[in-house]
Amino acid sequence: MGIRLNAVGVAIGTLSMGLGACARADEDTRASALPTVSVSGRSQDSLGLDSRSGTGSRLGLTPMETPASISSLDADAIAERSLTRAQDVAIQLPGLSQAPEPGNGGTSLSARGFAGHGSVAQLVDGTRLVVAFGTVTYPFSTWPLESVDVLSGPASVLYGDGAIGAAVNYVSKRPVFDRDEREAFLGYGSFNTVMGGVGLRGPINEVLAYSLHVDASRSDGERRDSAYQRRNYALALAARPSRDLTVTLSLDGGHNDDSRYYGTPLLDGRLDRRLIDTSFNVSDALVKYQDDMWRAKVEYRASDALELRNETYYLSSRRHWRNSEYSYFDTPTTVVRDGFSFLEILHDQKQAGNRFDLTLRSGVGGLMKNRLVAGFDAYRTTLLHTNNSPYEAADQVVDPYDVAPGVFQSDYPTEPGRHSRLSNAALFFEDLLELGAQWKLVAGLRRDALSLDYDNLRTGVHQASRYTPTTGRLGAVWSPADALSVYAQFSTGTDPLTGSLTLPAGRSDVQLTRGRQLELGAKGALPAVRGQWTVAAYRITKDHLLSQDPLRPDLAQQVGRQSSTGIELALGMEPLRGWTVDANLAALRARYDRFDEQLDDGTLVSRAGNTPYGVPERTANAWTSWRFAPQWKAVLGAKYVGKVQSNTANSAQLPAYTVANASLAYAWSPKLSLTVSVANLADKVYAVAGYGGDFWVLGERRSVLATVRAGF
Repeated sequence: MGIRLNAVGVAIGTLSMGLGACARADEDTRASALPTVSVSGRSQDSLGLDSRSGTGSRLGLTPMETPASISSLDADAIAERSLTRAQDVAIQLPGLSQAPEPGNGGTSLSARGFAGHGSVAQLVDGTRLVVAFGTVTYPFSTWPLESVDVLSGPASVLYGDGAIGAAVNYVSKRPVFDRDEREAFLGYGSFNTVMGGVGLRGPINEVLAYSLHVDASRSDGERRDSAYQRRNYALALAARPSRDLTVTLSLDGGHNDDSRYYGTPLLDGRLDRRLIDTSFNVSDALVKYQDDMWRAKVEYRASDALELRNETYYLSSRRHWRNSEYSYFDTPTTVVRDGFSFLEILHDQKQAGNRFDLTLRSGVGGLMKNRLVAGFDAYRTTLLHTNNSPYEAADQVVDPYDVAPGVFQSDYPTEPGRHSRLSNAALFFEDLLELGAQWKLVAGLRRDALSLDYDNLRTGVHQASRYTPTTGRLGAVWSPADALSVYAQFSTGTDPLTGSLTLPAGRSDVQLTRGRQLELGAKGALPAVRGQWTVAAYRITKDHLLSQDPLRPDLAQQVGRQSSTGIELALGMEPLRGWTVDANLAALRARYDRFDEQLDDGTLVSRAGNTPYGVPERTANAWTSWRFAPQWKAVLGAKYVGKVQSNTANSAQLPAYTVANASLAYAWSPKLSLTVSVANLADKVYAVAGYGGDFWVLGERRSVLATVRAGF
C-alpha cells in the first residue's frame, strides 16, 4: 500500500511543481488578462489512414497502402475520451467488443465473429503475448501508450498462432531525441477512486534519450468485491551512436490487485435489480497479477536499400486466484456457492524470444519498385500451473439479500499440477511490389514449427505434440486517386489448441484450428469535411474448431466449422471547425456450420446453424467533440453492443445495451487543463459476460472522474 501511495504522491508532487512552473511562466500575462489558448485544427488524417503503421505490416506502409482493415486511436484521443484501461480503447474501434472476466484477466475481446484470447491476439509493441489457460493480464493502463492499433481478420502471417479474429497492438511511448515532454495527471472520482501518473521523455544528450512513465490507481469499486489497486511502469533508454544505429533498452510492467467480482446469479433467467451491487464471492478472495517485460531492440540502417531490426525480450507473469467463482439460485430466497467452483490457481509463466528481420528495397526490371521484409521469430514459453484440482468442497448456502461472505474452502491442497513448455521457430517474409503509380501487390508467408510438451506432475504422464502450420496473405491495392484506395485480400491463420499451454482434455490427437478470410474494402478522404472513411466486407471460415465449456474446462471438443460474414464501416470528420465526429459500425452473421456437441450424458446434439456464444452480431461506436469556446471542449460518446448468445444451444442471451459517456474540459493554458468525465451516463445496468442462463457479469455503474493534466 505504501508503494501505491508513494506513486500517487510522486504524481501529486510533480503535478504541483508543474503548476508552479506554469504559474511563474504566465505570471506577467495573467496580470492583465486570461491566457490565450491556441487551438490547432483537426488533422486531415482523422482515421490515421496516412500515418505509417507497424501493426498492419512490417513493410512501413500506411493503412491506405495496406490491403487490410487497420484502425487506431492515439494518445490524444484516448485522453480526450477519458479512457484509462487499455482494453477499453480497443473496443472503441470497429467490430471489437469485450468479454471481461477475472478468470481471463479481464481482457478478453471479440472480433469478426470470434471471441477469446485464442482468436483475438493481444500484443505489446508487436510482441505476441502467449496465452496461458485463456488468460492475458497485461497491459492494463493507457498512460504509457502512444496508441492502440487493430489489424482485423487473420494476422497469423505477422504474429503467428492465435489471431484469426484480429490482432490488437498496444504501442508504447518510447524515447525521443527531438523534443522534451514532461506531463503529469491526478484524478479523483466515484467510489473513492484515486489515480495519478508522471510521464517524462526526451534527449539526455546527442547520443542518449529516455522515457519514464509511471502511474498508480486505487478504487473501492461499486460493489464489495470490485475494489482494485494497480501500479504500472514503462521505462526505456535509447542510444543513437550514429544516425543509422539505434539501441533501445526497456522495462515495462505492472502489479494489479484486481476485482474479485465474478458475477451475479439470475433468478429464473432474470436479473433481480436488488442484487446489482452485490457480490457472492468469499471474504478472503483474491485476484493478483504481476507482469514484467524486459526488451532490447536494435535498429540499423546499413544503406538506403537495407535495414536490419532485432528485438530480444523476456516476459514473466505471476498470477494468483482464490475465489468462489460460481453461484446460483437454488430457491427464490437462497443462493448456493457451488462447491466445485472453489478454485485456487497460480500461474508462473515465462516467455523469452527473439525476432529479427531485414528490409530490402530494390527495383524490378528498372521499372517497378519492390520492398521485401524477411526474418525469423523464435520464442519459448514455460508455465507451471498450480491448483487445488479437482476443485471439490461443500456447497455454501447464503441469503442473497443479506450475504454472509464466508471463507474459501477446499477438500484438496493447492499444489503444482502441470508443467508445460511451448517452443516456436518461424520464418516469415512480406513483399510489396509497386506496379506503377496506381497498383500495389502485397504478399506474405510464414512457416511455424511449434513444439508443445506437457507434464502432468501428479500422474507422471508426459505428452507432446508438434505442428508446422503455414499461413499467408495475398492482396492488391488500387489507388485511382490520391484520396481513394480499393483493395482485395485473401489471408489464412491458425488458432492454438486451447491457448492454454496444455492439451485439451489431455488429448494429443487434436489438430490446429485453421481459418481463411476473403476481404474486399475501400478507404478514402473527404476533403470538404476534413475527414476520412473506410468500408470492409469479409467472409471468414474456421475449421477444426475447438470448443470448451467455460464451467467445465476439462471438456474440449473439435466441433467442425464456424463461419462469419460481415461488414465494417468507419468515418471520422470535422464538418465545422471545432466540431468533430467519429463513428463506426459493424454488422455480421456468425454461425456454427458443423458442430455436434457432446452433452454430459454422452448424447450428441447438433448446434449447426446456431450463433457462437460470446459473439455480438452488431456493434457501433459514436463520438463527437465540440470546442464551443477557446478554452472549453465538450465530448459525448456512445457504444452499442447487440445481444450475445450465452451458450451454444442459444437458449439464453445477454441483452443488447447502449452505454453513453460524456466529458467537459477546461484549459487554463496549453499545458494545464481540468476534465470532468461521466462514464455510463444513464447508469445503465448491462451484462458484459456470462454463460448459460444462470449468471451474468455486470458492467460498471455510473461514475464521475475529475482529472487535472499538466505539462511542465
